[in-house]
Amino acid sequence: MDNKKVLTVIIPVFNEEATILKIVEKVRAVDIDKEVIIVDDASSDNTPELLKTFEGDPDIKIITHPNNMGRGAGLKTGLSHATGYITIFQDADLELDPANFPRLVQPILEDEEEVVFGSRFLGKGFIQGMGFMAYIGNAILTQLTDWFFKANLTDVLTMFQVTKTENFKKLDIQSDRWGSTIEITAKFLKLGYRIYEVPVEYIPRRKDTGKKVHWSDFSSCLFALIKYRFFYKVK
Repeated sequence: MDNKKVLTVIIPVFNEEATILKIVEKVRAVDIDKEVIIVDDASSDNTPELLKTFEGDPDIKIITHPNNMGRGAGLKTGLSHATGYITIFQDADLELDPANFPRLVQPILEDEEEVVFGSRFLGKGFIQGMGFMAYIGNAILTQLTDWFFKANLTDVLTMFQVTKTENFKKLDIQSDRWGSTIEITAKFLKLGYRIYEVPVEYIPRRKDTGKKVHWSDFSSCLFALIKYRFFYKVK
């Protein structure tokens, strides 16, 4: 790894004034040599002001989109600046705890796995508090992915997608919004990668506490699944 950081943590952010400082504190508390890239997707609340707290920190880079472009766009922007050996995505909403990082990174560091996903459905707490429609949407997309690719996954919409940074960059992600998550999954499977799932703890939030996923996101994910299964050619 030469002088590279072990881990790059990419945090896409949009209007998370209630949680952004807490999530960065939790990320910093993980005992792994890392860089943190925060991509502010044109937040209109107090998030930009709070992010100024980290100005001058050598291990935290803040990038701001001039317009709201979507979660996938945030991941792409973060990846374009990532220099760590391994990259992991972390939402800013506290649903997934950065304390899970070591168990997600270890199989890659030990050369046991190439791609690791953190599955909320193998961990604790995924039923308690998860909205019914969110559960159904994820279940449908997971089942279709397993059918289309002859896979055996349990959670294709997890934020915890982990691999070597160079592997992510090779994917050339196109989707700007939630379809990016399915695009990443589909491309890894199409390229022949085995996706190893690790149980992670999950504390879901609902719309009244800031959840931003909508049924239009399900549609973009379904479109991405069909596109990258049937119309994507491996390069």
